[in-house]
Amino acid sequence: MTTSPPLLESRGLAERLRRSLPGGDTRTGTYYAPHPVAIARGEGCRVWDVDGNEYLDFVCNFTSLVHGYGAPAIVAALQAQLADGTAFAAPHVLQAEVAERIKARLASVEHVRYANSGTEAMMIAIRAARAFTGRVGIVKARGGYHGFWEQLQMAPGGAGVPAAVDALVSDHHFNDVDDLRAAVEGRDDLAAIVVEPVMTAAGVIEGDREYLAEARRLATEHGALLVLDEIVTLRLAPTGWQGVVGVTPDLTTLGKIIGGGLPVGAVAGRADVLAVFDPTRPGHVVHSGTFNGNALTLAAGRASLDLLTPEEIARINGLGARLAEALRAGLPGAVVTQVGSILQVHVETGPEIRRYADTNMGSPRLARFHRAALEHGVFMAARGLLAVSTAMDEAVVDDAAERLGRAWHAAGGA
Repeated sequence: MTTSPPLLESRGLAERLRRSLPGGDTRTGTYYAPHPVAIARGEGCRVWDVDGNEYLDFVCNFTSLVHGYGAPAIVAALQAQLADGTAFAAPHVLQAEVAERIKARLASVEHVRYANSGTEAMMIAIRAARAFTGRVGIVKARGGYHGFWEQLQMAPGGAGVPAAVDALVSDHHFNDVDDLRAAVEGRDDLAAIVVEPVMTAAGVIEGDREYLAEARRLATEHGALLVLDEIVTLRLAPTGWQGVVGVTPDLTTLGKIIGGGLPVGAVAGRADVLAVFDPTRPGHVVHSGTFNGNALTLAAGRASLDLLTPEEIARINGLGARLAEALRAGLPGAVVTQVGSILQVHVETGPEIRRYADTNMGSPRLARFHRAALEHGVFMAARGLLAVSTAMDEAVVDDAAERLGRAWHAAGGA
């Protein structure tokens, strides 16, 4: 792809969208100025925009499309389920089958409850923690992205958030054990400590084992629950990242890959905690949703989980490492963080990225690089995130690295 011809169809669609959507946008994470490229279709690890330009897709719908577009097993599962019905106001065998697959991967999981997004999964987890402990306080890491809900923002404050809601949450710097301890000790109403074992939206920053172990210890000591957000990180290891670091949470939130490309969320963990939702118990928490555990999503999710074998996880993690190594060599001055099959290009930062405050995702230089990457046929997130899918191989990764190297120089990154 080159800068000529201009993206006329994308621009026209952006203008049309602005007539019906605020700012022409319905998803903040996909917006960038002057307007996003509009995608028409995807196949394997490639997407085509409405102007006919082809891109290597390293966004993967923000890591959720771990098998790329049109994986035959997922398409077949969807087609078969479409013929039988998409959703029922009743239990379905797929609810058991996907839950059993989750339990087989995560040793911490006894029960599973479904939702339709990662945001909903986090809301359910916090509701469960509050109902179980009888407390309301939350401790989370600054920059940790847990969805749109006002009680789990990336940072305190923000339009539309009452001060009373902010008061329920204490944040701290990721990977800072002392700061975590201070945040916990500052609350006598602690219901849950919430943390991503690898911060993803905040820059693909791996959590130190000491830090994660201390979160577990502090939750136990204070009679609170540890909630690990593995909505993204389940793709990184057959056991989830909790198995890699040896930390056992009380609850785990899931999403992305367990839906096979369809909207999904789940909270999984201790049976006694999730029993607060048990409809046979007096005073149970009422939680419903028209599409919770719907058959179409879970048919795709079952196929997705079955395709993501330990061998495939190891393969795409290796591709992630290969891409990171190539970018470190080909993007002079950039810092590349990488954990398994996800990575992030950082610009105009210090040499070490250990917490959200170390990042600079609003950098104009990063914006120029992102635009240049598109012009060189690599579809990456505007904030610098890249994700590898099972639809990729070494040749695709090497091609992307070469294109991104040229884009870096074209954007004045050297």
